[in-house]
Amino acid sequence: MQPQLVGPRTGTGPACLGCRQRTPYSPIRNLIKLLYPRTFYFHFKNLHYANYRNDTFLCYEINEVDCGELVPLCQGIFRKEPLRTSLPGMDDRHAELCFLSWFHTRVLEVLSPSKEYKITWYVSWSPCCKCAEHVARFLTTHRNLSLVIFSSRLYYFNDPYYQCRLQRLFEAGGQLFAMDYPEFKMVWNKFVDNGGRSFRPWKKLTMNFRFQASTLKLILRSYYRNKGGFGSGSVTDDEVLGQMVSLNGLKKYFSEFTSARIKELSLKTWVKVTQRITYLCYKLEPYGDQNHLKGCLQNKKGKHAEILFIDEMRSLELSQERITCYLTWSPCPDCAQKLAAFKTDHPDLDLRVYVSRLYFHWWRKYQEGLCSLWRSGIRVAVMDLPQFTDCWRNFVSPQKPFRPWKKLEKNSRCLQRRLRRIQESWGLQDLINDFGNLQLGPSS
Repeated sequence: MQPQLVGPRTGTGPACLGCRQRTPYSPIRNLIKLLYPRTFYFHFKNLHYANYRNDTFLCYEINEVDCGELVPLCQGIFRKEPLRTSLPGMDDRHAELCFLSWFHTRVLEVLSPSKEYKITWYVSWSPCCKCAEHVARFLTTHRNLSLVIFSSRLYYFNDPYYQCRLQRLFEAGGQLFAMDYPEFKMVWNKFVDNGGRSFRPWKKLTMNFRFQASTLKLILRSYYRNKGGFGSGSVTDDEVLGQMVSLNGLKKYFSEFTSARIKELSLKTWVKVTQRITYLCYKLEPYGDQNHLKGCLQNKKGKHAEILFIDEMRSLELSQERITCYLTWSPCPDCAQKLAAFKTDHPDLDLRVYVSRLYFHWWRKYQEGLCSLWRSGIRVAVMDLPQFTDCWRNFVSPQKPFRPWKKLEKNSRCLQRRLRRIQESWGLQDLINDFGNLQLGPSS
């Protein structure tokens, strides 16, 4: 188990979900006493990317702290409940919320407020944004309770919004860990109907634990960097930020940002291309002495990275900031229209978009989308060596030099020529020439 940084307890905040609503706990499922071995191995396997594992299991232990010793009180298992049992105002009832509701109606009233209690969770996924907020309020409201959370996997660990919610939970006093071999073995022995069989670790368990633990450590370190609580450490601010918003390492960067030329596609190739993930890295550089903001977004189910970027920017008070975006693909027509509308709503904003590849540039509607960006005042250009280097330094590895791949500049020049032909065919060359008088490269 990795060493844990101690998170401070926050001041008095909003009451927790159970204290506000006092909704009786009435699960529609029978209480889970033990997990099936197949369920445990499928849902608790600590993979980097666990597809089709949409359910969450929470194994808990409640102990009373008596003269420094832990006295076991109870233990059990919760899982996510269907939509029809949701609490008012909630999208669904996750395992964490099931535990909080059950704890308030069945346990809290019989516990002595003068004694301390330790709650330990072993969860297949770390809490989502809403659950992390409610658990943080739960800890802030009930000061005699401590919570230790062991997570098999981190939920959307690359998303800055989810990172902030984990930091909020950590700030409220929650102790966050990644599950290692001892925790998996303990869950197997206590919460699985194992039939007397011993726990058999899966391949790469330790390697995946190191990945989860190091990622969690970076997220929690970032909290102290923002609060100024680390002082001068061996890891620099830029290095922590660069690793937090990195595109999951160097391999991901090379595979997603390679500026290859794309010709017309067959149906089979179409399916492969349209399933690729789009990444959007952005830097917001405000005028004055304010802090710069960086982030990295990717497509999610139902929302493109550009829409997530617009939602995030609209939550800020923008005026004359300069925003530089690096995209693995040029925007689709719908995203281009919404980016243009966003720029129209913020006329003083200096928005620059660099794309690594052009997305279906031979189709008229996609060309119309690019034209809408130019007409709105957004400067769109193809990434070349300076932009790839700047993206690498800010979002991947600030300590290591960028090594360009073969034919990077040649492919970039081909895409730039194609972009110019699109501009000329739509009669936008005069507008683009005005943009050309301004600096399009990354700021020094």
